Amino acid sequence: MKIGVVGTGMFGFALARYLGKKYERDRTVEIMAYDRNKKLIKHLREFRTHLYHFKNKKLPENVELTGSKKELTEGSEIIVMAIPSQAIRETIREMRGHLEDGVIILNTAKALEIGTAKTFSEVISEELENSLRYTLAKLSGGTFAQDIVNDAPLGADIACPDKGVLKKLQTIFHSKTLRIYPNTDLLGVEYAGAFKNAIAILAGIVNGLKLPYGSETHMISRASKEAKEIAVKLGAKPHTFSMESQCWGNDLWMSCTGKSRNREFGKLIGIGYSPEEALKKMEKDRKLVEGYYTVNSIPKLSEETGVKAPILNEIYKIVYEGKHPRKSIEDIMKMEAEKIK
Repeated sequence: MKIGVVGTGMFGFALARYLGKKYERDRTVEIMAYDRNKKLIKHLREFRTHLYHFKNKKLPENVELTGSKKELTEGSEIIVMAIPSQAIRETIREMRGHLEDGVIILNTAKALEIGTAKTFSEVISEELENSLRYTLAKLSGGTFAQDIVNDAPLGADIACPDKGVLKKLQTIFHSKTLRIYPNTDLLGVEYAGAFKNAIAILAGIVNGLKLPYGSETHMISRASKEAKEIAVKLGAKPHTFSMESQCWGNDLWMSCTGKSRNREFGKLIGIGYSPEEALKKMEKDRKLVEGYYTVNSIPKLSEETGVKAPILNEIYKIVYEGKHPRKSIEDIMKMEAEKIK
């Protein structure tokens, strides 16, 4: 069995290393990782360490490296998409002619496509159409790349509507350091991952404003209610948005209160950076802010579903319209009290 990992950024490197270590003594499993950054691939081949991240962590020797999408996809039974969300459409389009019939595509990006507000299972399905047989799945949970490379005990969901494929993926990825919980709600898990990043930006903003922890958790809890309502209206299953869910309870908690990139971006805005300045600083530090793209989709999804989502829409106003974050918090607090139902 060959597993191909597309992308060797922080998360792609962490997953390739994790799989390499898990199957280091299993000659029946081949792990190959691809990146378009030729300098990075050359460095990984030569030193087995990353050029930018985790410089004290080595890739196992059984992880092969390539700069060719064709070489990666040929013979790969499973393709793991570990690239920035907004690059997925173009990358799938480029890989389409080389993918194996019956391939399983496991996406890890947690965002919605900017402009269309589509999930990436929708994006991939649009690009592949009926060109081959394939199954889509999603890996999501409270899994910082740093924690994966440090072999911390973690949990994540894998979602796939095909229970046979779901069981196969669970078996492949589950280990003593990463517990995999199965979920058949692919759409819900996609929305959960995307929305939690947007909410983590809000948590960072509140923290940057130096408001107390209770203010932060208040905003997180009410924004999560709005996100769940939108997602369920779009077809997600309510159980996916529960506290025990790895893609929601675990990931939301971790991203909103831990050292996540989305929270860091929000905190920069809270302390006085403009959204543009904050984004540039994150990009300079090679930190991708996936929640930025999901925030762009909030007004469209709110209107489409009829869910008012005032708190989520305030995140949009801060990030895309330049509204002062303190004014947004004040406006949220001035909203009419909820009626007794």
